[in-house]
Amino acid sequence: MPRRPAHEQFDALKAIQDCAFELFGRYGYEGVSIGDIAKAAKLSKGALYWHFQGKQALYLDCLRRLHAIFHAYILDPVRLEPEPVRALLCLFTGLQRMLQDPRIESGVAGYWLTPSTPQTAAIIDTQRAFESLAVKTLRDAMQRGADSGLLDFAGDLDTLARAIVSLIEACVLPLRHQSPDEVRSLLGVLARTLFRAYALSDELTAAAEQALRPSSPRRPTR
Repeated sequence: MPRRPAHEQFDALKAIQDCAFELFGRYGYEGVSIGDIAKAAKLSKGALYWHFQGKQALYLDCLRRLHAIFHAYILDPVRLEPEPVRALLCLFTGLQRMLQDPRIESGVAGYWLTPSTPQTAAIIDTQRAFESLAVKTLRDAMQRGADSGLLDFAGDLDTLARAIVSLIEACVLPLRHQSPDEVRSLLGVLARTLFRAYALSDELTAAAEQALRPSSPRRPTR
């Protein structure tokens, strides 16, 4: 069989990845077959196996794509912001922007529906590694806030970091259907709650209230 031109291979790969990402996000690992993805991408099953060994490999590719979105909007800004209070505020402003990304318009809840079986062990391990890194990123930012004397987590640091990661994942599912103003309002409540509980000054709580007041960010392009 003659090899396809490079541009045709790229177009086919992109179609596979885009369709698989959306379908897995809506229906989960068990709810999607290679045939479903091939049909959505308007390709043969052989075209999919040309690029991926099977459904698990394709799902892992999509899962890493989702993780990259979380990194770009939330985890990298939190990690790279040197000022600890602003770093924590990046959590809320980043989530607000992420929920307007067109790549998650059709939903990503399916990525939390993967069954724990021997066949999906690599998928589970990848998700757990990502969540551990997310917890560490937030914990480090919170620790910097505590070390600066601006925040006092009173022994809740590790538990709170894990709780926030769970909250981020939970928020991505229903808030996607809310308007930008509704998302900003809800995230503002969460930010104020966090800072009212742990900030050592009213000024920090005021900063949290201000953080989500600007006009909606520009909608990202595909």
